[in-house]
Amino acid sequence: MHLDIDIKGVTCDSRKVKPGFAFVAIKGEREDGNDYIREAITNGASVIYTEANPEDLPLNVPVIRVQNSRAVLGRLLSRFYGFPSEKLNMIGVTGTNGKTTTTFMIENIFRRAGYSTGLIGTVMVKAGDNYYPHGLTTPDSEELQKYLAEMVDQGVYAAVMEVSSHGLKYRRVDSVRFNTAVHTNITHDHLDAHSSFEEYVSTKKRLFNMLPPGAAAIINTDDPHGLELVRDNPKLLILTYGLGAKASITASSIDVNSLGISYTYCLQRSFTSVMGSDVEPQEIPINLTVPGKHNIYNSLAAATVGLLYGVEPKVVQSALKNFKGVWRRMQVIYQEDFTVIDDFSHNPGSYEAAFETVQTMDYNNLYIVNAIRGGRGEEINSINASVISSWANLLDVKEVLVTSSEDVVEESDRVTAGEREAFMSELKKAGVKARHYDLLEQAVEEAVSKAGKGDLVLLMGAQGMNRGQDVFRDKMDGRSRIRRRDITDLPFEYHHGNTINPS
Repeated sequence: MHLDIDIKGVTCDSRKVKPGFAFVAIKGEREDGNDYIREAITNGASVIYTEANPEDLPLNVPVIRVQNSRAVLGRLLSRFYGFPSEKLNMIGVTGTNGKTTTTFMIENIFRRAGYSTGLIGTVMVKAGDNYYPHGLTTPDSEELQKYLAEMVDQGVYAAVMEVSSHGLKYRRVDSVRFNTAVHTNITHDHLDAHSSFEEYVSTKKRLFNMLPPGAAAIINTDDPHGLELVRDNPKLLILTYGLGAKASITASSIDVNSLGISYTYCLQRSFTSVMGSDVEPQEIPINLTVPGKHNIYNSLAAATVGLLYGVEPKVVQSALKNFKGVWRRMQVIYQEDFTVIDDFSHNPGSYEAAFETVQTMDYNNLYIVNAIRGGRGEEINSINASVISSWANLLDVKEVLVTSSEDVVEESDRVTAGEREAFMSELKKAGVKARHYDLLEQAVEEAVSKAGKGDLVLLMGAQGMNRGQDVFRDKMDGRSRIRRRDITDLPFEYHHGNTINPS
């Protein structure tokens, strides 16, 4: 793959090509990069990498045939930026749910310990003192390697990264050297992107297969698929956590309430830290101000990462106690005459976690405003609706206000007629009182008009609800001053819509 060419840049987008760039032609789901090779050359590309047959491309620059263009793109970018991940402590977190909160908790622990940190995920990217809004859970190779290089320049010690199944499947992280991998859980999701659930699990497993010998794998053993991820990799340091008997790291004296959680972190077997020192069996009292049983799991994993990297137990305690939560993760956005909570529920596991948390709360009437998950298929929407239905009676749900969010979603997130029918028919079959609204604004306005003193409104859904807070605040203007809760102790306020306001 090596050529004696002074490459000025690497890209798979022909529009970004400048003189001296390497262009990697990637065949995507919608477009084929091979159709843009001549455009790339016109723009100044000095070398082309492609899976196509070079003999079919009589061009005036070197054309190199490769087996996997996505993997080659990552390798070229990593080399171009000086192999940045090898200069960082890279911690990858994968799973269906909990990735975002767990990465924020880990980052908070490192920062509380005095380290410069990096963070990459759904909500944003943090590179030392610089912050960037973000869309994809795992950035594409070009953005990823650029961010990692910036982290090196910023003197970052630990980079904590959400690693999605898409990021693994499409080889975005192939050229990232991870030192530690964390598994949160695996439940049904991304049914549109994987041929089967088994293939989904196998894709997650790739992260652990990438780990070098001696690296740490932190596994949730309450998830039946957890140990499967490391079964073929005996040279790893495997640390298991959970609430069941299989885990070597568990929680005791658990107290879950609407204000937060307290429990005792129990390390039952010693292990060796990355510094080479022994981390002895111990008990650490943990207090969280974020609600939900799922945050016991998230914080167990985060605390274990902290101890693995030599962070003092008292610092772990302090970091978790002061953790304020993450945007759209059971985020309380209004709490006066009634309460409004916003959650990025998008698959059965995340809906279950949200409802388990609501079960601990006191309220009069419960209204759910739910955005259908557009562009992801009928099956996942049917399953999501069935979870809502199964909890509706238990939580005494007054009404479910369903929306296609046509006024806010991008084309890729448009709800199809089939997805709408799949969602609504499941609620109707279960006898749940529900009404559909084409616009997010309509659904939120209806909820605001119905909510009374002591009531609870849940804003639920993935991309279709990402603007829910903005719409709610617009509707509340003039009715009441909104008291907002701080959602993270990072030195910025995140707003959906690609703006970061440093404080």
